This record gives sequence, C-alpha cells and structure tokens, in this order.
Amino acid sequence: MQKRILWVLLAITLSLGYSNLVGKTIKQYKKEISSKSEELENIKKTIDEKEAEKEKYLKKEKEIKKELESINEELGELKKKGEQLRKNIKKAKKNLEKAEKELKLAGWEKKQWNETIDEELDLWYRTHHSHNKLFIDPVTRKLRVDALAQKKDYFDKAKKRESFYQNASIKWETAQKKLLDLESQHKAMLVKQNKVKKKKEKLLESAIGKRLLAEEEIKELSASKKALLDLINTLIKERKETEKELLARKEFNKKKGQLPWPVQGKVVAKFGKSKHPELDTYLISNGIKIQTGNNAEVKAVSSGEVMFCGDFRAYGQMIILDHKSGFYTIYGLLEDIMVEEEQKVNAYETIGKVGKNGNPVLYFEVRSGNEPEDPLLWLK
Repeated sequence: MQKRILWVLLAITLSLGYSNLVGKTIKQYKKEISSKSEELENIKKTIDEKEAEKEKYLKKEKEIKKELESINEELGELKKKGEQLRKNIKKAKKNLEKAEKELKLAGWEKKQWNETIDEELDLWYRTHHSHNKLFIDPVTRKLRVDALAQKKDYFDKAKKRESFYQNASIKWETAQKKLLDLESQHKAMLVKQNKVKKKKEKLLESAIGKRLLAEEEIKELSASKKALLDLINTLIKERKETEKELLARKEFNKKKGQLPWPVQGKVVAKFGKSKHPELDTYLISNGIKIQTGNNAEVKAVSSGEVMFCGDFRAYGQMIILDHKSGFYTIYGLLEDIMVEEEQKVNAYETIGKVGKNGNPVLYFEVRSGNEPEDPLLWLK
C-alpha cells in the first residue's frame, strides 16, 4: 500500500499526459511483438545450425586444453588480486576507524568550546548591560576579551579538525565500499571461472565431451526459444488489456459534464491561471475551491477506490479516489475524513466533511492520468 501512495503523490507533481502514454504503449507492444517474433525465428535457425555442427565439435579437444591452460593462468592472477584486495580493505577499514574516532573527538571538543563561549558571552552581556559595568576595570575587561578570543581560536581549530576528519571518513568509507564491491565481483569471477574449469575438465574425460557442449548450447537456445514464446504471449495479453483500458477510458469520458458536485456552494477559486486579488502576481491552480456551508458533507462524484486519505502539505486533510481507467478525483481542505484507504465507495456516498467555523471551503480536483483538468468541464 505504501508504494501505491507514493505513486499517487508522485502523480500529483508530474505533467505527462496519460492518454499519450497509453497510445505509445500500444505501439510499443506491436513493435516489440514483431521484434521478438523475428528473434524467435533466428533462434530456431541457430538451433538447426548447432544440430548440424554438433558432430564437428568432436575434433576440438585440443582447443579445450588450451582454454583450460588459459583459465588456470587467470585463476592464478585472480588469487593474487584477491590477496591484494583484502590488504587494501583492511587498510581502508583501519583508516576509517581512525577518522571516525578523531571526528567524534573533534565534535566533542567543538561542542565543549561552543558551550563555554556561550557562557562567556552571556556573562559579558549581563555584565555590560547592568550597573556592574561601572565597576569593571580595563584590565579585567581586556583579560576577558583575550580569554574569549583564545577560546574562539580553540573552537575554530576543533571545527576545522572536525571538517577534516569528516571528509576523511567519507573518503575512506567510499574507498572501503568500492573495495568491498570489487572483492564481491572478484569472488563472483572466481566462482564463475572455477565452474568453467570444472566444466571443461569434464568435457575432456571422453571424446563425447564436445558433443555434450554443443548439446548444452542447443539446450540453452531451446530455453531462450521457450522464454521468447512466453514473452510474446505475455505481450499479446498485455496489449489486449491496454486496449481494454482505452475502451474503459472512453466510457468514463462520457461522464464529462455529467458528474454531480461534491458539495453545493459557490466557486471562489477557478482552475488554471488567475491573478491574486491582493498580491500583484498570478497563481496557477490544478483544481477549484467551492465555498459551502458549515459542516457540509462531501460526496464522491463517481464510484471508485480510496487510494490515499490523510494530511498532505497545502492540501490539508485530503482524499484521493481512483476511478480506474486513469481518472482520479482529489478532495482537499477537509475537516473530517470518513473513509479508509483501499475502501470502495459509490457515487454520491459521503466521504468526508468540511469545517464548522468561518467560511468552509472544499478544494476539488479532477485528473486524467497525471494531467489536471478543469473540474467545471466535468461537473453538471
């Protein structure tokens, strides 16, 4: 559910049109199906060629021996590299621990000097803003100023040292992470090379080793063939579902100008660009504001599912309804929310209430995909 909420919040800020996205998706499906069909034919052809070549592989035993020699040399180099990596990781870890220790110490010193300076400044202020300032001799005043300057110097040095070791910590932490990643890749390469070596050694046990290698390639190609067939069937199914989605959108579009008002009242802020009545600037609104009566019930304008309900930035208490087919309605500035996330609601069903005091206002928005539309074009 958390991923769905994040998707909705992201959709509020994006500007990509849903209808264009759907149109491109269908074209992509057709293009990809055609491309995968061509790839499937090529794999079938390759399988036939491999079947014909299988007998010829019996003569290539010498090539496998050379490959094994090369693999053994690579394994030797990998072992040396692994030892060096472990040394470098140990060094990076040691330096990181040292930097973190010094960073902590510098931070503690900076905090202590900062607190001391604050106390001195407070004492200075209280002394020089009362009758006591008449009794302070110049020598005492100078000693205090010098002491404060010395403490400030200690503070600056601690701060500089903290910054230095903070950078050092980042440096060595990054180095350690990079080395650990390299070590992980190195281990994976070792595992892979050892597997290849064992595989090659088995192939040398008999004259049929080469034939088995060819058969393995054919097996892999056959698996790719099956995977491609499954992918093509999946793409065909998804294309049909997308086409159904388009039909559903067309059906929902028929409701344009027919949706009931979420509350009865007066539109006090319109959709789009408008000039602020007091400030010399223009504002852009993705929805409208409807001034209504105190404690007025807010109704769902169409059936759907609650994708989000709760407090969200300038929208205040807010509800987002998913009407499927890429359409959403947003109800903001609510006083009470009377639904829960994932709850199914019907058209005209009460989902919340506006405020009780002053001139309560409902913020209402209609979205087609990720594009806001003028709600007045949708409402009766």
